[in-house]
Amino acid sequence: MYSIISSIIIAILVIALAIIIYMYYREKANVGKYKQGMKAQKEYLQNMSHDIRTPMNAICGFSQILCNKQIRDMLSEEEIAEYGVIIQSNTDLLSNLVNDILDISDMESGKYRLNIGACNVNDVCRKAISTVKYRCPEGVNMYMTSEVDDDYTIESDSRRVEQVIMNFLTNAEKHTEEGEIHVHVSLKENPSMITFSVTDTGEGVPPEKAELIFGRFEKLNTMNGGTGLGLPICRKIATQLGGETKLDLTHQGKGARFIFTHPISTPLTAQPA
Repeated sequence: MYSIISSIIIAILVIALAIIIYMYYREKANVGKYKQGMKAQKEYLQNMSHDIRTPMNAICGFSQILCNKQIRDMLSEEEIAEYGVIIQSNTDLLSNLVNDILDISDMESGKYRLNIGACNVNDVCRKAISTVKYRCPEGVNMYMTSEVDDDYTIESDSRRVEQVIMNFLTNAEKHTEEGEIHVHVSLKENPSMITFSVTDTGEGVPPEKAELIFGRFEKLNTMNGGTGLGLPICRKIATQLGGETKLDLTHQGKGARFIFTHPISTPLTAQPA
């Protein structure tokens, strides 16, 4: 079973790498700067190869252990379950890498679409937390508070709203080793908007990097996994939904606070990404 999963992942990665190369060649052609484009492509592919190798090594290594009957028989049920979680976690990481690349590609080509309907605000936040909480570092408390009732809804694309919050949470998990990650929903912070925020007690972001981190392929710490596309995707989604995303510059020295504002009652019209 695990060898099949590994084969599927390898096939997905080949497709992802092809997309990466295509995106860079297209950017190079549009800008007309061959050398700069080639340099950026080389640097990004080097970083991406690290992001790919790390989870791939974990998946292949633990898969081989679980597929070897002699070794497997020597393991306890707890160890087998732990290795299964490691494989699942790293599989999700690779899937996120591919999804980020596909999303940004769709946005740039105009194929990205919204499905507007009733969006239960608190449910969306809870789903986002439940999806990523298992990757939360031990000792970090992830929780949610809200100023709205459980039946409160807005007109939006629930999946895209959840995606923004998930990306914020995933980012917080990478940079928070102790303390807490707090999701909050507010109607008071910004008039006529509902405000989703994710606050952490991690290393924070220097004020001069507040806009840089929303650029494509930008990562403050190259040792952290990911494509550097999560925050740019959040910004593009927010723009299409008539809102915005930003780093809260008043929350300095105490970690980082990311904000996603969304219209409460204004009729939604998909905006250009």
